[in-house]
Amino acid sequence: MSVSVVKILNQRGWNYKLSYEGVSIHAPTKRDATHLAQSYAYALSETAAKLKGKVRIGWKGCKQPINFYGWMSSENPPTAAETAERMLPLGGAVFCSQLDLPVELLRRMVAAAEAERPVSIVRQDNKKQIIVNQPMADMLQTPAEIATQRVMTRFWLPEDLAELERRLSNERRFTWTYSGGLNERTWAILTTQFETFEVEGIWYRQGTCLATPQLVPIPSGISVPA
Repeated sequence: MSVSVVKILNQRGWNYKLSYEGVSIHAPTKRDATHLAQSYAYALSETAAKLKGKVRIGWKGCKQPINFYGWMSSENPPTAAETAERMLPLGGAVFCSQLDLPVELLRRMVAAAEAERPVSIVRQDNKKQIIVNQPMADMLQTPAEIATQRVMTRFWLPEDLAELERRLSNERRFTWTYSGGLNERTWAILTTQFETFEVEGIWYRQGTCLATPQLVPIPSGISVPA
């Protein structure tokens, strides 16, 4: 780590520790963390490269820390496979069925892997659920390999699906309570925060479950294929 960064970290209110993942920095405030990240981005990513890990900057009450990875200091952009290898944590915390992954999707996979709440990502063009984290797989009571092959139109009431698509076209982020299928045998009331985003011309929706599902009978007339 550069001498300038070390001087900052030795000031009052700052703290840092080393682990097998890299360096975790605790800043006095979000403003201090942002200033450090903006002023020493290359030095921090270079440190991550030397440690073969990452540098994480957080602060009190932080929910989304600032992360630096070794590949950020490289003059040559990494391939998708190299980026995935360097960004994703070990242990099967997140699963993706899509082979061609732009960096923005990889970053979302990392965030999902680190999230405590169930998170999934669906491609809007084919409605296929391509990413789930382990909490989502557990909530769905479904192996991730199966969950990331599902076409999600099969797990919605038709009128709710139409309302979802309408809201997605008008709002980038919203929270909604609705009923849907967790799997082929279980239906529930769900409260989810939805967010739409675009990556290389393809639109996706991310869903983060905000509450414990309340199990209900499967609505009459609904048949959820495997």
